[in-house]
Amino acid sequence: MQVRMANRRLASFASALVATAFCVEAHAVDLTVAAVEVTQGYQVAANSTTLVAFNPTAIRVKVSLNGATAPQSGVDAMVRVYSNGVEIAGSPLYSTNGPIAAPVVPNSVNLNDTLNFYFVPPQSTNVDFVVTVNPFRTVAETNYANNSGSVIDRTFVCRKIVELAYVPINYTIGGGLPSATMMKPGDGDNFLRGIYRVRDWNYHRSPLGNLTWSTDVNSSATTLLNTLNDIRQNQIPAAGYTRPEFIYGWLLGNPYSGNGVAIGIPGAAALGNTQQNKYQRTFAHELGHLWGQQHNTTTIGAIAFDVENHLRDPLAIGQPMPTTKKDIMYAGLTTIEAWVNQSTYLDAINDARSACTSASGEEEEGGGASDAGEPAIRFAGTHDHVHRRVELQPAFDLVSGIVDADDPTGNVWIEAYDSDGALVYAARRDTARCRERCEEGCSQHQSTSFYAVLPRFHDGEEIASVVLREVFTGQILSEMKRSAHAPSVEATRIEPALKRLAMRFDPATTALRGLVRVGWEAVDLDGDALSANLLYSPDGGDGWIAIAIGDATGEMEFDADALPQSRSAEGRFRLRVSDGFNTIDAEFAQGFTVGGGTPPDVHLLSPNTGLSVAQGSTVIFHASAWDLDDQYFNDAGVAWSSSIDGAIGTGRVLSKRNLSVGAHAMTLRGTDGSGMFTEVSFSLIVAAREFHSGDLDADGLVNAADLAILLSAWNTSGISDLNLDGMTGAEDLAVLLSRWSL
Repeated sequence: MQVRMANRRLASFASALVATAFCVEAHAVDLTVAAVEVTQGYQVAANSTTLVAFNPTAIRVKVSLNGATAPQSGVDAMVRVYSNGVEIAGSPLYSTNGPIAAPVVPNSVNLNDTLNFYFVPPQSTNVDFVVTVNPFRTVAETNYANNSGSVIDRTFVCRKIVELAYVPINYTIGGGLPSATMMKPGDGDNFLRGIYRVRDWNYHRSPLGNLTWSTDVNSSATTLLNTLNDIRQNQIPAAGYTRPEFIYGWLLGNPYSGNGVAIGIPGAAALGNTQQNKYQRTFAHELGHLWGQQHNTTTIGAIAFDVENHLRDPLAIGQPMPTTKKDIMYAGLTTIEAWVNQSTYLDAINDARSACTSASGEEEEGGGASDAGEPAIRFAGTHDHVHRRVELQPAFDLVSGIVDADDPTGNVWIEAYDSDGALVYAARRDTARCRERCEEGCSQHQSTSFYAVLPRFHDGEEIASVVLREVFTGQILSEMKRSAHAPSVEATRIEPALKRLAMRFDPATTALRGLVRVGWEAVDLDGDALSANLLYSPDGGDGWIAIAIGDATGEMEFDADALPQSRSAEGRFRLRVSDGFNTIDAEFAQGFTVGGGTPPDVHLLSPNTGLSVAQGSTVIFHASAWDLDDQYFNDAGVAWSSSIDGAIGTGRVLSKRNLSVGAHAMTLRGTDGSGMFTEVSFSLIVAAREFHSGDLDADGLVNAADLAILLSAWNTSGISDLNLDGMTGAEDLAVLLSRWSL
C-alpha cells in the first residue's frame, strides 16, 4: 500500500512537472530539419568541403516551420553521431544554445537562427549525423514522423600536427621586444587556428630565444627572413630540437611598411607586426603565402564559422562570418575584415607538409619537418630585381642540411663548381613569386630573399665557388669564391655581464644565470670581412643552439635564463666564424652549469574565459603545451579540473558534456617530465536547462516503455544516460521516474 501511494505521489509530481516544464505551444506546427552543416571553419552548402579528424567541429541545424508565418519558440534538437556504424563516445549531442525561437527564414549569419552542436570527430571515412528536431515532443506538432534529417558518409581525413616556432624580435631601433601576450599561443595564432586545419598546431616559442635586430627592417627584411630560415632549417635541429615546418618573427608595432613579408610562395619563414587591429590577420596572411597562396581580391563566398570563437578576444568578432568578408589573402586588411575562402582553406589541408606520416594518424608527438640531412652549405642573400643582382650574405657550413630540390618554375640558377672549375651542382630557385607587397595596393618589393642549401662536398672535395644567374637571360647576378685561407679565432672570456658580479663568478661552481657576456678575437689572412655566431650545447656537444647570430664585433651578450638547462656542468659554448665562404669553429674548453630549469609554456586556446553554455551541451577544452626541455607535450601531461566537478580529464583537446550547473573556476595544468608545472585559470558558466525529458521513445509520454529502454541500456552510454555522466545507471533511473507521466 505504501509503495502504491508513493507511486501515485510520484506520478502526480511528474504530471505536474510535465505540465509546467514541458508545456506546448497553443498553435501546433510541423517542424522538420531544413539543413545540416558540418563545419570546421568553412563549408559549402553541399557539405563537401574536406574535414579533418580530431579537430573541434560544429554542426549547425536549420529548422523548417513548414508554412508557419511567425517564429516558433522552444525549439531544440538532438544529434546522434556514428562512425562506421557505431555511435561515438559522447553521442547523442545536445545543442549549446537551445531551445531557440526558430525563425521562419533562418539565416546562418545569425548565430541563434541555427541550433549549434560541438564535438571532436574520429578519423573515419564513414561518419553519419542523424538529427532529430523536437526529440521529446515539447512542442506540439501536426506531424512527428518527419522530424529527422541526416548527413551521411562524411570523411574526416588524417592530418599531422604541424610544428610552428615563433621568434620575438628585439628590434633595437623600433622600441625593442613585442608584447609576450600578443605573440603567445591562444592570442597571436588565433586567426591561424581558425582557418588552417591540420591535426593540431604545435605553435611555440623558438628554443633559441629572442633575436636581436639592429638594422632598419625596411632595408633588411630579406636578410632577416634568411636569418629566420637559418634558425628553422639549421640551428633548431642542430640543437637537438624538432625542425619546424614554419617559423614566424614578431616585430613590435608595425615598423615594416608592408605589414608582413614571407620568404617565398611557398616557403617556410615569415615575419609580421603586432599592430592591435592587424597582427592576428597578418600572421595568418603570411602563413597563407608560405602554404603557397598568392594575393587575391575575392570575398569568402559562403557564410563561414569560427568554431572555437578564437577571434572573440580581443576584437569581439562573432562566430558566423558573412559572405562579404574578404579572403585572408586579400592584401592590406585588418583582422575584422577577413576570413577564408575555400581555395585558401583547402591549400593547408592539401599541402604535403600537413600530410599524415603514420597509418593511424593518432600519433601523440608533435610534427615537424624531416630531419634527414647531409653535410651542406647554406647560401642566402637579397635579390634586387631592379638592378638585377643578388647580394650574398656569408655562407655557413651545415652538419646536417636539407638540400633543396630543383624548382622548375624558378627564375634564378645557382651553380656550384669544384676547384678545377667543373660544374658539380645546379638548381633553380624562385625569388619572384613573393614580390607583391602585403599591403593595400599593387606595389612590388624591389628586393626579395634568395635562400639555397647545396651539398657541401662533391667526390670528397668541398665546393670552391658558386654563381647565380638569371634563368631566362643567363645574366650573372652574383658570384662567390672560396678564399685561400680560413679565418682563425680564439675564444677569450665568458662572464656575467654585470661587472659587480664578475669578481665572484667561478665557472667551476657557479651556474651561468641572467645576462652573460662572451668575447673573442678573430683574424683573416686574406682580409675578408668576418661574421660570427655563438652556439650553445646543454649536453656536452651532442646538440648545438645558435644563441647570437651574425655578430662581428668581438663581443656579444645573451640571456642564460632563456637557454635549456645544462646537464650538470656540460654546458658548452662555441664560436662559429665565417669569412663569407670558409667557416671555422672555436670552443671554450671549460664546461659550464647553465640555467636552473624552466616550467613549461601552457596556454588556454578554448573555451574563452567567461563563456556561458547550456547544461548538457558539449564544451571543447583546447590547450597548447610546450617545454624547453621536453618539447611537445602529449595528452597525459595536460590536465583539466573544475572547482565544482573536480578532475574532468586530460588531453590537449578534450570534449565534455556532463558539467554541473554553476559557475566553474577552471584550471588547466601542464606538467613536464621533471615535475615542473604551469597552471592557467579561467571561468566557465553552465546554465541550467531541461535538455532531456526522459521520453526515450518520443511518444509524448514518460512511462513503462521508456523504463524498458533505459533498463536495456544499463551500464552503457547513449540517450538513456539522462544525467550525462557517461553511463546509464541508478541516477538515470531516478531521473526517469521523477518525470513519470502516468
